Parts: sequence; structure tokens; C-alpha cells
Amino acid sequence: MAASSLGNAMRNVVILAAGVALLAGCSTGYKTKGWTGGFSETQLTADSFMVNFAANAYTSPEQASDFAILRAADKSEALGCDHFTILNGSESAVTGAVTVNTAAYGQNTAISTGGVFPMVKPNSKLMVKCYRGQPEGIQAFDVAFIQSSIRGKYKLKQYAVAK
Repeated sequence: MAASSLGNAMRNVVILAAGVALLAGCSTGYKTKGWTGGFSETQLTADSFMVNFAANAYTSPEQASDFAILRAADKSEALGCDHFTILNGSESAVTGAVTVNTAAYGQNTAISTGGVFPMVKPNSKLMVKCYRGQPEGIQAFDVAFIQSSIRGKYKLKQYAVAK
């Protein structure tokens, strides 16, 4: 009986490890905000807006920042602009922890595994102004270049820009 309980405990540990490994590949994709994160925006004027990219704990801060910049480029294009500047930006993170426990009991054996796993969810927020043409005296990002660069980096398909 104890060997059976020990086998069940080991099976549970293997299942837990496989689940964690599968979730590790589940970073937040480039999409509108949903329960796993994504981007949202708020129009401030005809040519300025806020972009927020909220990521899950499987997304790096670099990817969250890149996706916020990509959304700024896509939104600028949707507004008929071909350049944009970032007027203000901030990076933050929501932190927490997940506790996982697995226990198995046999006739003469008790096994407990698990632990506390930290969870950090990065966020990137940008205030953006877009321009039709390269503005005089201001270093602005080229929309097409940013779109190509970031989509190439993450192997993303062309995004249908909504106006």
C-alpha cells in the first residue's frame, strides 16, 4: 500500500511539473486586453493617446514594453499618422505568489511536496502623440519601422489595424 501511495505522490509531482512547464510558454500575446492581459488605450486628443500593456507572470518586462510600443505604432497608423513620439512612459509590475502543495499518505509513509512560487506581472504605460510626416526638430519613431522590427522580433503576423 505504501508503494502505491508513493507512486501516486510521484505521479502528482510529475503532473505538477508538466503543468508548470506548459504554462511557462503562455506569455501574454499581442492582443486586446483580456483575462490573461493585453493592450488597452485611451484617446486623449485627436492625435494623442495612452497605451497600457498589462502582461501575465510568464511575460518578460522587455516583451511588455515592446508590445506597448508596437501598440503605439499600430494606433498611430490607425489615426492616419506615420510617426509618433512617446511623451511619457512608465514600467511597473504587480507582484504576488502562488502556493502549490501536493500530499500523499500511505500505510507507513507521508510525502508532501510543493512550494511558494513568486509571480511578477509586468506593465508598460505610454503617453503618445502621433504625426503625419516627420515633425521638425523632434526625434520621432517611424511607424512602419517599429511595426516591422517588433513583429519580426516576436514572429508576429501583420495585425489588422482598427480605426
